[in-house]
Formats: sequence, C-alpha cells, structure tokens
Amino acid sequence: MTPNIGQLFLGTLAYDEPVAALDDARFERIINGFAGHYLVIPLSNVEFRFERGEGFDRFDRWDAFAYVDGGSVIRLRSRTVMEDADAKVAVLPPPWSALRFTLSVRVILIFWAAALLLGWFFLGGAWIFWLFGFFGLYGLHIALIRASLRRKLARWLAREGWN
Repeated sequence: MTPNIGQLFLGTLAYDEPVAALDDARFERIINGFAGHYLVIPLSNVEFRFERGEGFDRFDRWDAFAYVDGGSVIRLRSRTVMEDADAKVAVLPPPWSALRFTLSVRVILIFWAAALLLGWFFLGGAWIFWLFGFFGLYGLHIALIRASLRRKLARWLAREGWN
C-alpha cells in the first residue's frame, strides 16, 4: 500500500505492509527485533510503540532505517470470509493480513530540506530544480527506509531451524 502523502510531508511515514501468517510467535519475533534497537512499549497484543533509547544497539551506518526515530506497529486483521452456504464450506483467510507502520522520519525531512536550502542559497539557480531535487532525494530515502524494513522483517521472521 502506498504511504499517506499528507503525513509524509509532516515527517510521518504511514503505510501497510502485507505479511502473511502473523501468528503470536512471529509477532513476538518482530517485537524482539525492534527491541534490539529501540525502546519498545507494548500497547496491546496487536500493537506496540518504539522510540530511541540510550544503550541500544545501532543499525549499520549506511542503513536507511537507522534514521527512523520512533513509531508504532499494528497487526491488522483480515476482513474477508468467503462462504458457500450450499457446500457448507467456509474459506477462512489467515486472521492477520498486514502490519501497519507509522514511522517518524522528521529528522530526514529536516535534513534534506536544510541541505537543499543551503545548496540553493550558496549555489543559486532556479528554485524549481532544487524543489524537484528535494522531492527526489526525500522520496528515494523513503523508498530505502521501506526496503530496509522489509529486509529486517524477512530476517526477523525467518525460521531458525526445521527441528
């Protein structure tokens, strides 16, 4: 699902990431994955909040997700049930269909805005090109954050062994 554009320009990346088979054990692994790098505040069995804290491991230097300051994760329920009354068979989808991420990316927004404003001030030129440059760099950084989070989810949800 595409991010909410209005919130994105306020420094909040909010989107849904489809993830199949999010049982309690796998959701716990996601919580533990975030807990290695952030202070995690459980809000319920389907939602938690995370924020920067002292003494937590940092991500790699070139990892785009390292610049996320905090946010929340919510497990979304499936809403569809297909039922055939004649056959007395119900097809029940998995109870959880996606994760809703709300990530605070204000630091990146302010960084790119300040960097390009300083560039325009010192180098001059048409402001419209600098504006397109800002949208391009900010959009690229958002795409890198989403890709980095997707890789982290794959690593946190991977089965450690078959035994």
